Amino acid sequence: MRVLSIAKGFHKLSRQIAPELKEKERDRIRAITLWQRTKDMPLVCETFGMGRATLYRWIRRYSPKDLTSVKDRSRRPYSIRKPKWSYELIGAVKALREQYPRWGKDKLVVLLTRQGWKTSTSTVGRILTHLKKKGQIVEP
Repeated sequence: MRVLSIAKGFHKLSRQIAPELKEKERDRIRAITLWQRTKDMPLVCETFGMGRATLYRWIRRYSPKDLTSVKDRSRRPYSIRKPKWSYELIGAVKALREQYPRWGKDKLVVLLTRQGWKTSTSTVGRILTHLKKKGQIVEP
């Protein structure tokens, strides 16, 4: 049996392939190189139409060995809060909203407290938004 392997050093070469950069990313590299040459922050910010904080962020992230460091990053939060309301509360809010379709979260909270539910106005608003997104309630 003969064992073949990839040539030594191939993995290093595969990482050095230049990624396709968009115009926005090329402008970021141009701004960073202009700043590195001149060290004139107001000039760079005015030339490229950006704020100082943005340029400082790009300079901090930039790595000349890794051109993907100038690409846009996801703006999605790392963790998203999970809803903490019960199905019974959702049902109660839905029933009250069907009975009083023009009432908002403030008035619905008063009715819910009379029924024995202890919840905040914000929670009722979130439940109403959740129900609207799912199409379970319709605006009058």
